[in-house]
Amino acid sequence: MPPTDQHAQHITHHLNTYDLDPLISLLHHLGLITNTTQHLSNLRPIFTAAQRDHVNLLHPPPDYHPWLSRTLTTNADGTPAKPNTQNSRATSLRTLYRALRKLHLITGDPLLDFTTHPTQRRTDPLPTKAHLETLIHASRHDPALHAALLLLWHHAVPMATLIRQTWAAYNPHTARLLRGNVTTTLTPQAAAALDTLHHTAGYDPLYPDTLDTVAPKRMFPYDTPDALRLRILQVSDKADLPFYPPGLIRKAALRDHPTSPEALGYLNQREYEIALKHAQSLADASR
Repeated sequence: MPPTDQHAQHITHHLNTYDLDPLISLLHHLGLITNTTQHLSNLRPIFTAAQRDHVNLLHPPPDYHPWLSRTLTTNADGTPAKPNTQNSRATSLRTLYRALRKLHLITGDPLLDFTTHPTQRRTDPLPTKAHLETLIHASRHDPALHAALLLLWHHAVPMATLIRQTWAAYNPHTARLLRGNVTTTLTPQAAAALDTLHHTAGYDPLYPDTLDTVAPKRMFPYDTPDALRLRILQVSDKADLPFYPPGLIRKAALRDHPTSPEALGYLNQREYEIALKHAQSLADASR
């Protein structure tokens, strides 16, 4: 339902009194947020700390980001919060501020340039194949993320390449993708996902000239690596899956789809074999 001035007044009151439950209930009633249970869990420690420290969440102070970093990294009992927990809390807070902007209660983004701590260490285990299959299935309603995840997992395409890649690099007739100095023939699943995205961008096989028209457009809507990470986190949270960053999903490609050097972007067999050995060591550590 459309918000009213009275709704805005209630929301402002709930924020000023740190009354989280009716705030989330009202935002859900207005259709501005979903998954209320998760948001309540994620935001409660932030609201508790804000009330304790007299931090105005609607109009944050200049030292808001340092305060928020400390709040996200610490649980209510004083123990360190896990990286995934920190990211989930930050994501819920971003969702809250996005709703407030839609209501015109704020104009800017209080979390602009705010970054959470790294979610994984280099020694962290790889996601299991079953985990990745579930994540791929959960992403099917987001064609861009669905295709990006398949390129990461099936072909170890670097995240930087995904972000800057244009449709000129893809040949829909041969299902081949140019990635740096290597061309890769995509798996049927990855090719189908990329074809769906290609058609959405404007390519129509019945009209060959549309291939050149679409060529300069970027494949994916992610402006930064953080934008892709955030979208993966959002879908992982919704599917009740742990978050794994794109880099670890790429490494899982060597474990789960080691078909050929060119399929994973390697110029020669030796580099490919070295990478396979490294992936195997990570897989062994995961087990």
